Amino acid sequence: MTETHWYTEETAWRKSHLRVGYALLTFIVTAFILSFFGRHVWLTLPFILIGSAMIGLDVKKYWIRRTHMNDRSVTRLLKWNLLYDLISSGVLISLISALLIFQYDSLSLMIGLLVWGVVSDQVSRIFHKKLTERIPLLNQLDQERQK
Repeated sequence: MTETHWYTEETAWRKSHLRVGYALLTFIVTAFILSFFGRHVWLTLPFILIGSAMIGLDVKKYWIRRTHMNDRSVTRLLKWNLLYDLISSGVLISLISALLIFQYDSLSLMIGLLVWGVVSDQVSRIFHKKLTERIPLLNQLDQERQK
């Protein structure tokens, strides 16, 4: 796969990930607000669909990067990154679903979600830093995105 093709796929993935991420954030804020007014089990299904889309994008990111990489240490790092992304998305889906389904103790669930979000963001930044150190094209993409 050529670098231009990979660059195009990576850019398209980032745009779709950003759109789904904003939809997920909007849904989480809505779930927070509605959790104070009672159980809203009907919102669980759309949320699970959005969460599934996030998981699909995580797997797509792995395959985009995996098909371009040949270095064994980089592919091992990509596998760990994929495993982390899947666990992170699963925990997020579980916490929000519990927040929507169970009426009691929504404040504890929201605090847990906040803590998970902070930890998840930090671990994600560590993985991204390690990947950009080993994959120069990712570093170039980040620099172009910052311009």
